[in-house]
Amino acid sequence: MELVYLGIFVLVLYLAVRLAAKVLSGLGGGRHRPYRQLAALYGGRFESRGMVDPPTVSFTHGGSSVRVGLAPTVAGQPSPPRSRVVARFGRGLPFRFELMPAGRPSPAQPPRGTRPVRADIPEFDRAYGIQANDPEIARELLADPEVRRAVEGLRALSPPSGMLVSVNPERMLIQVDRNLGTRPGLLETAVLEALTIHDRLIQGVARRLGEGVQIVEVTNDPAAEAKCEVCGDPISGAHVCCATCRTPFHGDCWAFVGGCSTYGCPSKQAVPA
Repeated sequence: MELVYLGIFVLVLYLAVRLAAKVLSGLGGGRHRPYRQLAALYGGRFESRGMVDPPTVSFTHGGSSVRVGLAPTVAGQPSPPRSRVVARFGRGLPFRFELMPAGRPSPAQPPRGTRPVRADIPEFDRAYGIQANDPEIARELLADPEVRRAVEGLRALSPPSGMLVSVNPERMLIQVDRNLGTRPGLLETAVLEALTIHDRLIQGVARRLGEGVQIVEVTNDPAAEAKCEVCGDPISGAHVCCATCRTPFHGDCWAFVGGCSTYGCPSKQAVPA
């Protein structure tokens, strides 16, 4: 008789475990549905390490490797969820550019070699702060109505001042300080707007270089504070460096991109700085 009860107990336990696994799987699939839909839309790869780590979607577009997901959180530094679209260029662009809403706190140091730029569109200049190393390319980019529409579209998805467009020679980063993966459509809209900016940027720089114009990079100031090549923010305290080219990164930015973002460096290994 005891064996019968034991058998019933084991069967009930087995069914309970199966039911719990099915419920959790359903919850996870529903919670990550916008990412799965995005992967299907662009023929990309959906990745998730479970219920704790945020999911990511990776795909290629216009010669660039695109990665979409939430920015990692740093322990002890509370911050709102930040959705990111990072496009690593297949070929480096000699261009640095940063655009943010006028109310967003400016970084302690502007991106290397840049200076303030006006788009010469009064309403747009009042709404945004712009930095670039080549004012002509920046103005030409922002003179495109589709680019301005994409910027406004990203801003509409974000909280007040919660948006950033940042470009360096290795990558373009679009950040919206909000979790866009909570509702279908939001993530797809952000990626569509980001790719519009990406495509017009690539075309504009190529056209500029085709005219025989040289975009000069300002050399590093040895006294300047190191900056992360992914997010562009200053680096202080513990961080990591690429094991191959020694480029510095925030630890969470390295984890988000999954490797070195320096153009031409294939390294996937980082070492503590």
